[in-house]
Amino acid sequence: MKKIHITDEYRSMFEAAGLRSYKEFFKYSGGELINKNKKRDVTRLTFDHQGKPKHFFMKRFFYPHLKDMIFTFSNFGHICSQAACEWKNAELLFENEIGTYKPVCYGENLSWGFEKSSFFMTEEIEGICLTDFISANWGSLSQSEKENIVISIGKLCRKIHNAGISMPDLYLWHFFIKERSSDQKDYEFAVIDLHRMSKNAGKGALYRSLAALDFSLSPKYFDDYLRELLLESYMSDNYPYNRGELLRNVAERSAVLAARRRRHVY
Repeated sequence: MKKIHITDEYRSMFEAAGLRSYKEFFKYSGGELINKNKKRDVTRLTFDHQGKPKHFFMKRFFYPHLKDMIFTFSNFGHICSQAACEWKNAELLFENEIGTYKPVCYGENLSWGFEKSSFFMTEEIEGICLTDFISANWGSLSQSEKENIVISIGKLCRKIHNAGISMPDLYLWHFFIKERSSDQKDYEFAVIDLHRMSKNAGKGALYRSLAALDFSLSPKYFDDYLRELLLESYMSDNYPYNRGELLRNVAERSAVLAARRRRHVY
């Protein structure tokens, strides 16, 4: 069984581009391929929307692994496609006033309730990948601006965790930084790559996501003071758990990641 869901805002735009059915979306060959592996690919698309170009990203999932199906079942109480999983996760973030990409369409190809393939499409985020921003601007930023960025990241992570949400892929390259007004102190961010996000997360899962973030902080830009400031801002405002336990767990788990994985270069 194949089905699609499109937001009303963009239905006529997709129809004008000849995209109505699951097959037409999934087999669409336009756009720029951004990333691809055996399980999924990501394409940047541009369509005419009300006389202006509008940019989107489409993620297509191929042959989902059994562990992905088990994960969605444990997270939602039923099996759902990878595309539906990301759609639901994006909606959950928006419900908790946490920035992410805005979903506009998803489709599923199911057989006896199990996913054969799916796709998920979002608006392009109005911002820049945080690691690109840092590599281009860090040297020209004042110490106070660097501290504001770090503090804002810590507050956002706490907001995510206060909502009971765990994001084990909370690496710095999965943050987008948005433009802010001149009188605005805190920076605003959007987070991406939601397919492993889970709700009702326990303390250990929250530690793992913070460890992933700590691992992704390049020593080229983040010294010990800034790394500690991020965690201190996370633990501000009546942190409910033991502070020493958090710092110890994050340090230990981050070290394990560093031993197993090569750091992302930015």
